[in-house]
Order: sequence, then C-alpha cells, then structure tokens
Amino acid sequence: MDRNTAIGLLLMLAFVVGYTYFTAPTDEEVAAMEAAKQEQLDSLQQAEKPVTQTIPAPPEPAIADPKSPEDSLRALIYAEEQAKKFGIFAPAGSGQNEVMTLSNGQVEVKINTQGGLFQSATILDQYKYPKETKQPVKLWNEEMSEMQLFLNTSSKGIMNTSDLFFEVVAFNENDNGSSLQLRLNTTDPESYVDFSYTLPNEGYEVKMNMRLQNMDRHLNLTNGNKLDWKAVGLTHEKGIEWERQHSSVFFREEGQGRDYLGESREDDEVIEDKLTWMNFKQNYFSALVINEDGFGKDAFVKSYPPEDDSDSTITMYYEAQLPMDFDASSSINEDLRFYFGPNEINTLNSLDVPEVGRIIDYGWWIFGWVNRNIIRHTFNFLGGFIGSAGIVILVLTVLIKLALFPITWKNFLSSAKMRVLKPEMDELNEKHKDDAMGKQQAQMKLYKQTGVNPLAGCLPTLLQIPILYAMFRFFPAHFSLRGEGFLWADDLAAYDSILSLPFEIPFYGAHVSGFTLLMAISTFFYTRMNSANMPTSTQPGMPNMKVIMNIFPFMMLFFFNKYAAGLSLYYFIANLISIIQMVVIKRYIIDEEKIR
Repeated sequence: MDRNTAIGLLLMLAFVVGYTYFTAPTDEEVAAMEAAKQEQLDSLQQAEKPVTQTIPAPPEPAIADPKSPEDSLRALIYAEEQAKKFGIFAPAGSGQNEVMTLSNGQVEVKINTQGGLFQSATILDQYKYPKETKQPVKLWNEEMSEMQLFLNTSSKGIMNTSDLFFEVVAFNENDNGSSLQLRLNTTDPESYVDFSYTLPNEGYEVKMNMRLQNMDRHLNLTNGNKLDWKAVGLTHEKGIEWERQHSSVFFREEGQGRDYLGESREDDEVIEDKLTWMNFKQNYFSALVINEDGFGKDAFVKSYPPEDDSDSTITMYYEAQLPMDFDASSSINEDLRFYFGPNEINTLNSLDVPEVGRIIDYGWWIFGWVNRNIIRHTFNFLGGFIGSAGIVILVLTVLIKLALFPITWKNFLSSAKMRVLKPEMDELNEKHKDDAMGKQQAQMKLYKQTGVNPLAGCLPTLLQIPILYAMFRFFPAHFSLRGEGFLWADDLAAYDSILSLPFEIPFYGAHVSGFTLLMAISTFFYTRMNSANMPTSTQPGMPNMKVIMNIFPFMMLFFFNKYAAGLSLYYFIANLISIIQMVVIKRYIIDEEKIR
C-alpha cells in the first residue's frame, strides 16, 4: 500500500468517525425516541379496539437539505440504488403515475405516465346491451389487462417501461383534436424516449409515434424489443355464447391475406413473417394495432375463453407479443396506429389498410363476395330511406326472391315434368323390377323421347345456394343490425325471446325464439308441399326422404334458437314467399295436362 492510499483511507475513517460522533443522539433525544416508540405501541393497541375515530392527516414530509450530510448521504445511496436497478433509465425509476385522457366524443383513451401506454379504451357513441342503459362500450377490463413495451438495454438487459415513469412534456386540446407527448428521461441528457399520441376530433383511430433519440448508444435495437399486450374482453351483447363464437385474434402477415385464430376456443400461433396489423376482435368491436412497416418476425398471438363457461362478464382472454425491430439510427421514429371502434366495414376500410375490412366475417369465396358487393350495398341503400331494420329485411327478401324467380320457375317446371312422367316411370319400374340395367336404359329412353332432363331441377337449386349461405353469414355480421328492434325483438343482431324458460334445454337454451319458431313452422309446411309428390322409398336400407324432410324443421329449432333474429326473420319471410309462389305457379301458371 502506497502513501497516498494510506492517507486516503485515514481521511475516510476520520470522516466516518467524526460524522458518527457529531450526529449521535444525546441522552435527551434517546429518551424522546423511547417515549415515541411507547406512544406508537399504545396507538397500535388502541387501534385494535372497535372504536370509530378520525385519523389525522400525516405531516408534510420535510424537504431534504442538500447541505445536510445526512440528506446528502441518503440521496447518494438512493441514486446508486436507482442506477443499479434501472441503469440508463435511473431518472425515470421513480415518479407519480398520472392518467392522461384523450377524447373526441366517439372514443376515449386513458394513458398512464407509468409505462406511457394505454390503460383503457372506451367507445362513447356505442352502448352495451341493452342500449337503453347508455353504458358505453369498454373494450377490455382495466384491472386485468396490461400493455407493456420491453426495451433491451446494453447495461441492464430487458427493461419494462411499466416500471418507469414518463414526464408529461405537452398536452393540447383544440378544434382539430387532442395530443399528448410523454418523455422517458435517461442519465444521458441527449438520450430519451418520446411517446406522442394524436386523436383527431372525429374517428376511432389514435396515432402513436415512438421517438428514440440517441438511444442507439444504450439499446440493442434489433433484438429483444417488443410490445406486449394482454387484454380481457368484456361482454357487450345479448348471449355470451354467441359473442364468444365471434371473438378471436385476427392478424395479417406481410404480403398475405388476413388470418385468425380459432374462435370461441383456446388457440395460439407463432407468426414467422412480419405482421402489418393485429386485432383483438370482440364480435362487433375491435382493438386493433397497425404497423405499416411491420412488426418483427416470430410474433406470438393467443386467445382463450374463461375456464368457467358460466362467466357472463368476460368474452375472451387475448395475448400478443409483437417484436419491435428498430433501425440503427441516432433518431428513430416508429409509427403505430391504434383503432378502438366498431366492426363497421366502411369505417374499417377508411383506415386504408389491406385486408382489415375482412375482420368482418361475411363468409368465404363467392359467399363473401356476394355479401360485400351485393347484399351489403342493397341493405344500406334500403336503410337510407326505410327507418325500420325489420322492414328493410322484408323488402330485401322480396327483392332477392324476385331476382331468383327465373331459377325458381325452372325448378318448378322441371318438377312438373317429372310429375307428369310419374305413371310411365312407375310402369317402367314395375316392368324392369328385376333388371336394374334394363330399367335405367328404359328411363333414359323415355327422358330422351319427352325431352325431360331429370337433373334440370338440380342446377337451379345449386345456383340459389350462394345466396342462401351468404344470408346465413350476413345477418350475424352486419353492424347496422346491432341494437335495431322489430316487433317483439329488441335486437335483430341477437336472438329474440318470446318466452323465458325456468330451466335450460341442452343445445337449445333457456328461451324460446319467436322468429325461429315461425321459421321452423313455415319450413315444415313448405317442405310438406314440396314433397307431396315425392315417392316413398320401398327399397330395404334406403332412408325415407319424406320422414327426413319432416324432421328437418324440428332440428332447425335447436340450430337457430340462439342465432341472430334478423336471420330467422329473413328465412321466415323467404319461406312465406316460396309458399305463395308454389301455390300460384301450381294453380294458375303450370298446366300439367298441356305439358303432357
């Protein structure tokens, strides 16, 4: 040990001894401290007694004196602890959490200064079921959800911004909207992280800009940085089971079409390519994040329902881990867009993001094309001057049946020709009952002579299938039906109920849907009329088609009881029109004697 080191140690020892001597409490101070301890003990014992008392406010903490050796030492120790724990972000390791609110009358978002990200998102111009309660739609449970940004620091590894406090740099509200700027300070005065939020005065989109100024000195920019988002969806509609069946995580990989996880069940996926957007979908509402430059590869998404199926408050649990790969630059700007709004196709398409409109499941292939390009535009056009959604469905059904009438006519004509030939067909069947090949040849000869095509009735039926299935997908997905009532139905986008049961029937429910009942009854009568001339199967082992077709309407009661009332209303009206068409055509248009 050299002389300088020895002198330094002696001086430090002298400072510690002197500091201890001069700051040591006197006998009077020791006695006062003992009295204070006894008083505190007496207070605790008194607090255990069931006595109501007013607790005085705690005294204001004393302001630290930088000239005081004791306060200076405490400050030094605290600074060292912060630096050890948070590294470059030590100045942001402590602070006060403020909740900043941005609102434009359509959507309201709350942002925490601790973490700098969204705490909640509430749609103000849409309401939970029933709409009369005027409870706005909260997209997720605040207490059970969280959004976090993880940054990979060079000195301390992965840091979570939820452990750090941002400083409010600017907050503005004007006619153009509202904006907020938060700053995450570092020990380097030239290095900081800014989160800037902008909410226009209209719309459901919040734009966010992440600015990393000179953070290339302190961060690993290409690995370990990610946006971690967990959300617990809340129920907003009538019928939690139906709502879960249309809730999941939707996403789009760069250069591909939209994809999604399995709805109403647990599912997860690691996406190999970059994601351009990711969405927590809840039937009629979405919490969507867009990154036009793409999130990093190997993003992870997951959704799953509550373990307790009877939980009527939570739709789905959502998770997403979205890698953030920053460019190597001294000034990095990463733009994100958040959409907290309804699944209304025009609103979604206004975001000008590829495939985002297909969050709404109008069906696949030709069925989705029919809904998006024909049915939707027709429905919206009619809704522009017809105030009742139920009347719109009625008019739309009539228009569809009129458009399909040429096909229906061909189907009836083919059926009439087959009925005319029935005596001849029965004669051939009896004549060749033991010769299957001879019977088939005789039938084909008869068809050729009369010009009847036995498959002529199949083609018109096949051509109607895209419309029938398209309507099956359209009514449960179309946002304009949400909350619209008709007759006894208070919401055409959910099931209607004319009777509540004191018990639940498996696969049916605890209610009776009026429109589903009418649809099943009309289907039964239409089926009976349509199969009146259908021959009864006499071959062993072959099913009796008449019996099957009579059972089918009963099965529909179970299948459609929990479906959207608008869909059952459409099928009911379609059945009535079909019955009227059948009666008119059979009695007044088709003359079977002339056909013969």
